[in-house]
Amino acid sequence: MFFAVAVFAGCRSNVSIPNTNAPATVAMRQVTDDLSRTVAVPVKITRVVSLAPNLTENIFAVGAGDRLVGVTTFCNYPEAAKSIAKIGDTMNPNMESIIALKPDVVFVSTASQIEAFMKRLRRIR
Repeated sequence: MFFAVAVFAGCRSNVSIPNTNAPATVAMRQVTDDLSRTVAVPVKITRVVSLAPNLTENIFAVGAGDRLVGVTTFCNYPEAAKSIAKIGDTMNPNMESIIALKPDVVFVSTASQIEAFMKRLRRIR
């Protein structure tokens, strides 16, 4: 299971959660992704995008289906996956839709998929 996370921490406004009083800093942890990059991810991951049906099924299987905010058009199992926002297909995800969902992490299924995903995301940023 591959994942891309670093750029989404950068897409958030200063990696803090705004509130009416003062911004609270999000606790982060360092992890090494499957491209051997050290990236920061929130300690508490609440918003997840899955770019492959098998990953979506695994996320539901570990009891974290309620954290999915975006899945591909191919993600149709379990039944609850059908009602989650669609972000395009596995090989051509809609980057603007993903960014708008403000995920903490995006799970991808192959090294080539993560490289293509990161390249497209860099062009937008």
